[in-house]
Amino acid sequence: MSASSRQALTLQRGRRDFLVRSTSAVLAAGALGIPRASRAAEPVNIGALYPTTGSFAQIGQGCVNAAKLAVQMVNDAGGIKSQGGAKLNLIVSDVQSDTTVTRTETDRLISGNKLSAIHGCFASALTLIASEVAERAKVPLLTGSSSDQLNKGRHYTFTPFARASQFAQAQLQMAKLVSELPKVAVLFENTAFGTSTSNGLREQAAGEGAEIVLFEPYSAGLTDASPLINKVKSSGANMLFPVSYLNDLILIIRGIKQVDLKIAVNGGSGGFVIPDFYKNVGDLAEGLLGVAHWNHDINTDAQRVNAVFQKQYGEFLFEYAGGLVAQTFMIADALERAGSADPEKVRDAIAALDVSQGYAAMCPGGRVKFGPDGKNIYAHPVGVQWQHADLATVFPKEDARASLIKI
Repeated sequence: MSASSRQALTLQRGRRDFLVRSTSAVLAAGALGIPRASRAAEPVNIGALYPTTGSFAQIGQGCVNAAKLAVQMVNDAGGIKSQGGAKLNLIVSDVQSDTTVTRTETDRLISGNKLSAIHGCFASALTLIASEVAERAKVPLLTGSSSDQLNKGRHYTFTPFARASQFAQAQLQMAKLVSELPKVAVLFENTAFGTSTSNGLREQAAGEGAEIVLFEPYSAGLTDASPLINKVKSSGANMLFPVSYLNDLILIIRGIKQVDLKIAVNGGSGGFVIPDFYKNVGDLAEGLLGVAHWNHDINTDAQRVNAVFQKQYGEFLFEYAGGLVAQTFMIADALERAGSADPEKVRDAIAALDVSQGYAAMCPGGRVKFGPDGKNIYAHPVGVQWQHADLATVFPKEDARASLIKI
């Protein structure tokens, strides 16, 4: 064997002996209780069910953008400290604006991933389906959807914000700001969102001093709003409550202006409180009223998050998207207190949530505490008005951030 070959063999044996000694030393250290280099904590999976395709795609994508921002905020702040700084991992599933797809996607999301919690789905009709699946799988679901049905017979569904019945009451109370004797026309789409909100209006109108002179359902997905506008015109109403999502609402507002119908409008929630409404109707939106479970001006935390979102995406943080930023921090708070990613333990920690500061309390009234039915006992909506291409909180007095402009 040549001198160079003997030298290479010696080096090879040296490396082998070093590896053996190093491995033995690591094993021995473990046996003696000497801590090894700490491993990164396992990430905590959070499911996000939103319609990023289909009729609600624009809204769904805005929700996903907000969800990603919220997760980044939690992770940048050190993750879940009680779990070794575990980072949140957002797993997004497209429910395609379809109830059938929502059922299969929720099931696939839960069965295919180890989830600690879920949030979603924007439209109440979709969320009702998702919550049924989550209930069976015993995975907690937080939602900004407003249907009161979400709080009936469920133990894993939590609603931190106002319910449809509360929205109705706020609309009726705001009507008194416009007229001492409100005569209200109600146009509502025949979905979970539309029927639950409109029923609340009908049940509470007399008690709030308002008279409903038209109560008209319609099939969602209008192509021509003229027949509905004609009924409003002949009803003698001095205020219109359209309970509609974006596309239908745009047609209704344009229809009112086309026939020059002089009537005050409270567009409720749904499509009324998102930036795309103004983008589509422009100055026709100025002065119109609505209600929301969240608005970007409600407190300094909301304003701070809104500034970041607006800089990144070029529009204000709308109701549902802003609400789910708060929900992400509610989940993070529960994970912190649970000290575990187990969904059952996280569910119990959410049920025990009681916060009045920070991003988890970023909601009207500034406090979140769930009752036995999963509703935040402090939740209430705010009245909003389109002012100078922005949505300003004007009602009730204790939540108002701007003065009501009468038109």
